[in-house]
Amino acid sequence: APTPTMAIVELDAPPAMLGLSTQTIRAVLAEATRQKLTVLGPDVLREKLGNARFNDLVKCGDRPACAAQALEGLGVTRAVLGKMARTEKNYVLQLYLLDLKELSVITSVDRSILIASRRLQKDVEAAVPGFLRGEHEAHGALQVNVTVVNAQVTINGEFVGATPLEEQQLKPGKYEVKVEKKKYLPVTRLVNVEPNQKTVEEIRLLLMPGQLPDDEVAPLVAKKSDGVEDRPIHLSAPTWVAGAATVVAAGAGLYFGLSSSGLEKDLLAGFDSTAMVYAGTRAQALKAQSQATIANVMFGVAGAALVATIVFAILDGIGFWDSGDTSTIEVTPAPAAGGGGLLLGGHF
Repeated sequence: APTPTMAIVELDAPPAMLGLSTQTIRAVLAEATRQKLTVLGPDVLREKLGNARFNDLVKCGDRPACAAQALEGLGVTRAVLGKMARTEKNYVLQLYLLDLKELSVITSVDRSILIASRRLQKDVEAAVPGFLRGEHEAHGALQVNVTVVNAQVTINGEFVGATPLEEQQLKPGKYEVKVEKKKYLPVTRLVNVEPNQKTVEEIRLLLMPGQLPDDEVAPLVAKKSDGVEDRPIHLSAPTWVAGAATVVAAGAGLYFGLSSSGLEKDLLAGFDSTAMVYAGTRAQALKAQSQATIANVMFGVAGAALVATIVFAILDGIGFWDSGDTSTIEVTPAPAAGGGGLLLGGHF
């Protein structure tokens, strides 16, 4: 029998992934047979080394000296070892081709394969031929173009940046690309990245119902244009008088209204429903009625004064009083970050 030159070892994987790791090793053995390599498979190695020594070999991973020591005496010059694990979304596969004479790593395969893509076996079969020949794994390029800026982009659950995004160098395989931005509907796609090729993915984000893009939302207080001063509003004496009359009349109406309401409550509190007699006097009833009448009149005056104030303010805004008014009362808008106010000053 020819002297074996390559050992193919089981993958270091959790028990739940025993089936997948076995499939991967079978793919490596099948490709080694196609390339007419002389190999020792996992079953033969376990038989020759024993369980304890073989299990130590499985844990060597990418350490050539460890593998060379475990395989000493078997005439092996190269060895294939690896690891397999699983994250929430991906299978993580690592294969190492070790040179046991030079104690070096000849080449490796390091893949994160999306579980939802069901591409594990296909990706392994595509990567193994070059791997066994000692070729370094080729990469592909992915360019994600999105119609809006500052959108968050994740690939296989890992954040890679905000748009506009630079070209990503990735190992061949299928990737889950997710694009998100506030006010927009998220987009998720599965994208194939081929070796030595550039893949361009165009993604258009759509606004959620009822939302407006940021550049179309009107600010609360408009910014001043360059070189344009805020025009102060001159309030005339009639406007001030009407405004003061509104406040005074409304205050008086409120006072007499509350006073009338208090007297009414006192009268109702002493009412005897059997004898139909109130505990208060007729004078109190007349006073309550008089105060209610005054309150109604004051509220009417306040309403009329408010209307007059609005009319006069409109006339002030269009400059109706500019020709004859000597007042210097000014109200100037004062925009500020996140809000604004009014500057009031002058005399008449």
